Amino acid sequence: MLLERRHAERDRRHDGRVPAVFAVRNLIGSRLQLGQAEDIAPSGITLRRPRDVPVLPQTPLTLLFDLPGAGIRISVGGLVITDRRSGPFRRTGVQFIELSSESAARLAEFCAREGSSPRGMPMNPR
Repeated sequence: MLLERRHAERDRRHDGRVPAVFAVRNLIGSRLQLGQAEDIAPSGITLRRPRDVPVLPQTPLTLLFDLPGAGIRISVGGLVITDRRSGPFRRTGVQFIELSSESAARLAEFCAREGSSPRGMPMNPR
């Protein structure tokens, strides 16, 4: 049964994720927290965060990060989709909901470039 849920979670994603490791500042209410990206797509991101601060699904937040190698700062509103413990951290899936058209274009370029690089994963690995 657990395997089926994991498969279903992957199927919900419309854009292929690419691995990415960079610092992400996230603001939930008035609480600022530092996290780390695990992967990113034009529609969302998976964060690694401190395990002692769980976040409920559907919680709005604001993310601020610099795309590696692009010199571009992205500020985006998001919505927590999943949040669970993963070893000494939490893995939090965030869907982007407020993103400027310029930032959306930069994210798409970054994901296409990283997805086609030898170290990246294919954009749609089905």
